Amino acid sequence: MKIKISNIDNEFKKLRSSQRAEAKAQSIVDVIALTTALKEATPIDTGLARASWRINLLKDNVEIINDVPYIEYLNNGSSKQAPAYFVEATALKYGKPLGVIVEVKKN
Repeated sequence: MKIKISNIDNEFKKLRSSQRAEAKAQSIVDVIALTTALKEATPIDTGLARASWRINLLKDNVEIINDVPYIEYLNNGSSKQAPAYFVEATALKYGKPLGVIVEVKKN
């Protein structure tokens, strides 16, 4: 009896490509869920901070951004509606970070 497997490299390439596509799709689902959770966790007065969460799709990365000037203060605990570091606490529910969770950029 003889068994021959041909084009195995191509099959592995197809499988890896399929896995990457599935992982990317799941990642987008997770990012949307995290963004929704961040919106729900954000203290609300006028609604601007809560409405300002957005997803920025980059080539090899995804960012979740809120650029209202006072989001840093809300995250530091300035509102009684949410604990300090609610952004980090919410993000940690979705997995272990590979780097910095919150990056504050001064304009």
